[in-house]
Amino acid sequence: MTTPTLPAPQYVTLPDGRRLAYDEVRPDAPRGTVLFLTGLGGTRLAWLRQLPVLGRTYRALALDHRDVGHSDPYTADYAITDLADDAADALRALNAAPAFVVGISMGGAVAQHLALRHPDLVRGLVLLSTSGSFVRGERPTPEAQAALVPDFTLTPEDRARRMYAVLSGPGFVDAHPEVVAQIAALGELLPVRPDSFVRQYRAVGTHDALDDLHRLQVPTLILHGDADALIPHANAETLAERIPGARLETYPRVGHLAPIEVPDRLTSDLQTFLDTLTETPQ
Repeated sequence: MTTPTLPAPQYVTLPDGRRLAYDEVRPDAPRGTVLFLTGLGGTRLAWLRQLPVLGRTYRALALDHRDVGHSDPYTADYAITDLADDAADALRALNAAPAFVVGISMGGAVAQHLALRHPDLVRGLVLLSTSGSFVRGERPTPEAQAALVPDFTLTPEDRARRMYAVLSGPGFVDAHPEVVAQIAALGELLPVRPDSFVRQYRAVGTHDALDDLHRLQVPTLILHGDADALIPHANAETLAERIPGARLETYPRVGHLAPIEVPDRLTSDLQTFLDTLTETPQ
């Protein structure tokens, strides 16, 4: 697998003057907008496989959260709700609302708060490998908890192998060494900064939307691997129980990283979900 060329970022300026970096792919007449939100320690590059495919029929946007990737630095602590407000400001500034919001892990938490705090901006939700609470949900295994924290003394490839050997499904890393090499190469192109990772890690601990999920009134698809050691599958079941009308699909033998482990199936599932909700171009 060859390493994709790092796309030159575009920037959206928020009301307070900060800039968030994003990538965009769109056709001439999009059927709607899709906003992709990534997880802890990740950047918009996590959606490299999905963005060009969904961008054939939708305005597809992938955002770098504050203080990561190419977005402006941010040195103060913040909460998941602050990231949700950032996404809301970005959607407004880009004239991209209402949008379908796809969030993985921490990005899924941000998506929940975005829909709760700014319901007029959200047309539908896809919650991938996430939970309604990182405080009260079923906890990760000790091995997954340890693997989540990057060891910045390692090379990018050794760091990726250590992390994804635990966070992906059984046997995935050994069967796909080229994927690990690609992740490492992307990590060298757009590295995670230790100080920004710490701030994101603290923010993760502020997420608890369980008691408010019943207020979500948008079509919601929940996608989760049954071998997810970081956010166990029971958390997806809780989301499906508490969000009105939500549908849960389970990926067998898939861990926490569906965009990497089953990229084609994930892309197909996203396309189908969006297409069923957008019968005519807007």
